[in-house]
Amino acid sequence: MRKESEKERLFLDLAGKLPSITEEQKRCAFEALFSPLAVYKMRKREVKCLCCGGVAVWDKPFIESFIDVDEYDCYYCGKSMPIKHYKDTDAVYKDRGMYNIITTFRGYQVVRTFEAWRYNREDGSPTEYPINEIFQTWIDDEGNEVITGRRLSRSPYHLTWDVGSPWRIREHNYSSGGQYVLEDSFDLTGVRFYSKVRVTKRLRRNGWVKGLMKYNGAISVTSAMRWLLTVPTAEMLVKTGQWDMFLWMVRNENRQMPFLHSVRIANRNGYVVRDTQMWLDYLGMAGELEMDTHNPKVVCPENLKDAHDAVLRRISRRRRLKEAEEHRMKALKYEERYRKAKGAYFGICFGDGDVRVRVLETVAEVAEEGEAMHHCVFEREYYKTPNVLLLSARDADGNRLETVELSLRTFKVLQSRGVLNGETRYHKEIISLVESNAALFKRVVR
Repeated sequence: MRKESEKERLFLDLAGKLPSITEEQKRCAFEALFSPLAVYKMRKREVKCLCCGGVAVWDKPFIESFIDVDEYDCYYCGKSMPIKHYKDTDAVYKDRGMYNIITTFRGYQVVRTFEAWRYNREDGSPTEYPINEIFQTWIDDEGNEVITGRRLSRSPYHLTWDVGSPWRIREHNYSSGGQYVLEDSFDLTGVRFYSKVRVTKRLRRNGWVKGLMKYNGAISVTSAMRWLLTVPTAEMLVKTGQWDMFLWMVRNENRQMPFLHSVRIANRNGYVVRDTQMWLDYLGMAGELEMDTHNPKVVCPENLKDAHDAVLRRISRRRRLKEAEEHRMKALKYEERYRKAKGAYFGICFGDGDVRVRVLETVAEVAEEGEAMHHCVFEREYYKTPNVLLLSARDADGNRLETVELSLRTFKVLQSRGVLNGETRYHKEIISLVESNAALFKRVVR
């Protein structure tokens, strides 16, 4: 066992001196954690209230009327509650929950965590509501955290606290294995808390407001406190109302806020960011487009989603053009090889009254064909394919109709594609025209 530091020994001493939980705090804990519920057993005609444990025997028509409206008024405690059928496999007779009390003690911030139960026994005895403190999270003014807690045992299937064991220094214990993940037993994210919150003067000075508790389902309250005490940017974000940015920093464990200059501009213009990740993505793409991220008109769009989608379209188009240009430059290096491989067929041209077909004589022409027809003849590098020839079918006015791939082995059309890989009304005519003129290509082979 490692030796505790002086500060840890201090908190161990304070852990045993904390006042007992009050009756009001208990009542609030049970109300927050355990919803009113009644269960029934139709065979015995019994309805049991899980709030007080009272069991009432009713005639079958009465029970059916409760079921129909999904509401039961307890004969003993008078509470109104939903009703459900009790099956032996249901664990409805025992409920468990965790509850926080956020307070101060001897000048330190402390979050006290309790484990509460609601027991209902089969013998019809009153409902039991035990509640025990299982650990505390202490935070000093410098943001240092120390956890004091009871002994616990856990596995992938259970978590048990020994509420009678002495206080000891505990550590966050997230772990994972090949078959399972054990969550951190001391993570307070999503844990319910007592409505009356007390914080230290330093924490209040650094921007703590009770409204931050609405994010308790997304971040741990202790993490929020530590960030306010240790990260000046987090303090600034909370004080200027940029709560979603603060939430983003804590969840991403990012102590440096990107585009901090844009954040200050947003604050000066009273612009509150509601979706930080989208806003940062938008600014990143705006910067790539060389837009001025110091300009309020850029930093504070009236509709963030529309602005984000607009720059995304521009970025996508720019990248496509850049990739196409890079591909084209790469293809130009293949121009000489293409001429040697297919040059014997250059100049072949034929047609009828409606359609004219000619061989594509350069890689650049193949690229133009693919871009104009919006298909992949260039991107898929068909110009490199051996024993095939690429042709362009056009109408009498020179407008592109379809791109034809002809086999130089069988002299059959392998495929003929129009715009977006579609087929024109001349599709069959084009295939027939090319294959009927196969002799022109065969003559070159000989």
